Amino acid sequence: MALDALDRFTSGSDGGSSLMHLLGIVTLAISAFSLCELCGWSPLTAASEELLVVALLGGLEVWRRASAPPKHKLHRKSCEIVDEKAEKPETHSCHSAYSKLQAAARAADGKLAETLFAELQRGPAGSVNAMCYGAVINAFARGRNASGAERWLKALIDAPSLTPNVISVNIVISVFAKQGNVGRAEYWLEQMPRLGLDPDVLSFNAVIDACARAGEVDRAEEWLQKLLAGPGPNLVSFSSMLHACARIGAALRAEEWLRRMEKHGVKPNIICYNSVIYAWCQAGHLDKAEDWLKYLQTRGIQPTVTSYGAIINFVAKSGETLAAEGWIDRMQAAGVRADIASYNMVLGAYCRSGRLVEAEKLLETIFARGLRANTSSLNLMLGGYLRQADGKQASACVRSMRQRGVMADSLSWKLLMKCGTLCAEPVRKQIMEEIHLGHSGTEQGSVACFNAMLSHCATTKDVKGAEACMEGFEAAGIEPNSSSYLTILETCVGAGNTSRAEYWHQRMLDRGMDCQLPVVNQLFHALGKLGDVDRLKELLESRTRHQREVTGSMYNALISAYAKRGDVQEAERCFEDMVSQGCQGDVASFSSLVHACAKSNQLPRAEGWIKRMEEMGLEANVVTYNSVINACARCANGDRAEFWFQKMIRAGVQPALFTFNSLINAFVKAGQRGRAEDLLHSMRELGVAAGAVT
Repeated sequence: MALDALDRFTSGSDGGSSLMHLLGIVTLAISAFSLCELCGWSPLTAASEELLVVALLGGLEVWRRASAPPKHKLHRKSCEIVDEKAEKPETHSCHSAYSKLQAAARAADGKLAETLFAELQRGPAGSVNAMCYGAVINAFARGRNASGAERWLKALIDAPSLTPNVISVNIVISVFAKQGNVGRAEYWLEQMPRLGLDPDVLSFNAVIDACARAGEVDRAEEWLQKLLAGPGPNLVSFSSMLHACARIGAALRAEEWLRRMEKHGVKPNIICYNSVIYAWCQAGHLDKAEDWLKYLQTRGIQPTVTSYGAIINFVAKSGETLAAEGWIDRMQAAGVRADIASYNMVLGAYCRSGRLVEAEKLLETIFARGLRANTSSLNLMLGGYLRQADGKQASACVRSMRQRGVMADSLSWKLLMKCGTLCAEPVRKQIMEEIHLGHSGTEQGSVACFNAMLSHCATTKDVKGAEACMEGFEAAGIEPNSSSYLTILETCVGAGNTSRAEYWHQRMLDRGMDCQLPVVNQLFHALGKLGDVDRLKELLESRTRHQREVTGSMYNALISAYAKRGDVQEAERCFEDMVSQGCQGDVASFSSLVHACAKSNQLPRAEGWIKRMEEMGLEANVVTYNSVINACARCANGDRAEFWFQKMIRAGVQPALFTFNSLINAFVKAGQRGRAEDLLHSMRELGVAAGAVT
């Protein structure tokens, strides 16, 4: 105990001070013992002597600390005397920032890592080192942001007096490899010697694996050869090479690499053998795959589910479902318990071939053998029912699987919804109820599901199915959201059913909603093509009444409808209304006005609108020129038609077949048959094929 106290007392002092303290203690102790003897006290025990020494030590230590001046040190760079206590908070702050930086890297938060790095840069000189750069690189790599990781590696390379290490470069190689960007992974592997770094086996393995994932066997072999000549491969190196061969069915090459692996002194594991089995299955040689399975058994190597799975999958995809089931039984007999993935291979084969009765029996066998089907099993069954448009059985399957604890995922609902669109009304309603029930009554989940079904209807332009889905909302007591109305409006517009599109547009307005302008513009455009002036005016008035935005495209649709009628006055009045409402006329507006003038044989008026358009800084397009040339043709004015045609060419606008037809028509009506025939020859020279109208 005394020795421990003495050690604590003398630690941290220079040699001279420690010796003086020790001599003082010895002198005091001898004096104390002598005093005891002079006073006639009995000799002190060893414990008492030790206690006395400790007391002396304690007293001296208290006196020394109380009288000692503050401890200082000389700052290396500034040569100033700095109080250690004053420096501690700053040091602690740097340490804290670095700890946070490491935490950001573990959390894959690249942006936070950058912020913390900047904080360290603002600290004392020397706070940022290569490890700090490495942490930021790692943060981006963990977040699968290869470009961010690469950017910080380049920053580390450019940083003065700092150099990257092998780990930093390996991280960047790995993230590019995982993203399948073989080129960038190879680039950084090649850069390592230029950076003064020796690539290790991990560097090569990442690139070999990237080549394997991409099916680039030759490329993978090239890097493995370099690895053999360099640091030397390991089990992972050869395993990746075998995987590359297996992916493309290069079975002989896989066998060759397996032999080279053993020759190199690396013992293959079951994963390596499974790759060879898979390679032979990919190559279509079941007998060779089976030979390797027998080889494993003779060598005392226990095959795995994956070993048999490659064969089961090959046989099932070949349509030999009974043989595939037989392989499951052989696997079980060999002591390898079949998993649900093995059964799903056979189940999928039954469903794809439309043999749903056998699929249903196999599903019952799965449960009977103590296995639990999964969501993939459910989706395979639903895919089979969808092929047969059997919504009733699909709905029953979802219900049955849910009762057995197998829950549907987004793909399941999508498949069920597709079934619903192909079924009659009662079954469709049953499916929608199942969807609602499957989401445990959560309104948000049900709305999402119904909207997904609506999206499918929009893709197939199934207005009837979409409207039935909207009724399903009501039956389930769920309020559709703006996305629901938008999708059904898109469905109706896409199918050309403008009357139903108007109905749903009005329902949206009545509920205080508004859909995206591009969709409403499409509705106006569809009505404009039909030339339905009355319905367009009603739509415009309805949007104005509900204080919704009215765009130039909507006015253009109405102007176009008037143009189809040849009603120049109303078309011009609509244009002026549009301008008064703050909507700027565009090329489409003026082209429609020119077309209206052409329909009513008013050439000067058509040319006047083109002049006004040009004054506004707008350039005529092929539709504008076609319309004015058509006006010339209607007025039998070949010279003006030729004028506008030449102007069109000078403007760099490519004439269309309709342009030539209108110009020829103008020449013919003007009695200029020769010019018409010359133009017909010019068309051939320009590569424009004449049509029946020409």
